[in-house]
Amino acid sequence: MFNFREWNSFYVLRMKKYLPILAVFLLFNCKSEPKKNRIIKSNVFKSIEIPINEDFAPKKIRTQYFFSDSGQYLAIQNKVNFEIGIFNLDSKKLAHIIPLQKQGPNGVGLNNGFEILSQDCVLIASIPPRIHFLNFAGNKKSSLAIDDPENKANYLAATNETPLLFSENSLYGIQPYFQDLYRTSESDLKKSKPIFKLNFGGKIAKLNWLSIFRPEDEWEEGKKSPDVSWAHNGDTIIVSPQLDHKFWIVSKSQEKVIGYKTAKSNKINGFRIIEGYPNGDEEIIKDLKNGRYEALLYDSYRKVFYRFFYSEIDWENYNLTPRQLLQNHSKVGVLVLNQDLEIMGEHHFGTNYVQTWNYFVGKKGLYISTNNPNRDDFDENFLKYDIIRFEGLNYED
Repeated sequence: MFNFREWNSFYVLRMKKYLPILAVFLLFNCKSEPKKNRIIKSNVFKSIEIPINEDFAPKKIRTQYFFSDSGQYLAIQNKVNFEIGIFNLDSKKLAHIIPLQKQGPNGVGLNNGFEILSQDCVLIASIPPRIHFLNFAGNKKSSLAIDDPENKANYLAATNETPLLFSENSLYGIQPYFQDLYRTSESDLKKSKPIFKLNFGGKIAKLNWLSIFRPEDEWEEGKKSPDVSWAHNGDTIIVSPQLDHKFWIVSKSQEKVIGYKTAKSNKINGFRIIEGYPNGDEEIIKDLKNGRYEALLYDSYRKVFYRFFYSEIDWENYNLTPRQLLQNHSKVGVLVLNQDLEIMGEHHFGTNYVQTWNYFVGKKGLYISTNNPNRDDFDENFLKYDIIRFEGLNYED
């Protein structure tokens, strides 16, 4: 006859014996859900529209905000006429034009972005890699080749993702590219020096490639795009790879990487791995499916960083081709981080709310272009921005 009391005592003893083993098993096999970032709320402080002429087509890869005693200004390049337009954000009028030339004594060749350093000095990044120094009349004062015999890179940009960073007597640039990424080996990647420094302390500007290398484990899970964005604050440069959750923290004074920090979005769980040469739209679809990080901006007024990202999406859910979606992504979000790169929260903009690449920081808040070509209210006759403010941040007005 079955004795329940004896069986129960035996069962309890057996369980006591195996409880430690069971606990270890549960510890390593029951994965907890990763911690999610809180969703940070925002509001539109103000919307602005700046009328532009028919012969002004803004090149969204580079917008630069600056202010002077006479007001706040936005500089943006014109794709139709070879020039940079400077708009007064208060009067909403075109205040000045910097004419550019491709050839001749003031020629800058193939222009790939700019950086305004002062009220009469603008730097033009060109291909092959050179930096041209112009005044606001478009006259070229000097030009400097950005050569790296070891990397043999042939690309230089001064865009919203990789602006030229000016600090005291030094100018920093980044050139994280290779002539043929598909043939680039992991050892080539580890030997590359992507960051250069121009020192203007002497009579002649001195070019130096810093002994800063890419992370050892960058291609540990497979070959990825080396594209990055960056921003700086004081002595620190923050490098934000497009296909990595991890920042590089670079010290200007020490000229080395002093650490790494992870800032992961809720909407990005993997990255596109390069397995061969592109075939049709396959790689674009993989990029859309995985999502990626985009521009990194520093807000010196609120002492925070904004890390923009494209959410992972299924292109078949949209009435657009993969190429159209990649060019003007429908799902854009932003991580808001404090000065220590700790996540304060993340915000997801509505479908087609944002015109990608076209955003900048101003005294009143974060300016987001709402002129995405996929929106019903898209209007090529205006520059359109919403000034976004996030909960928990301090604003002057």
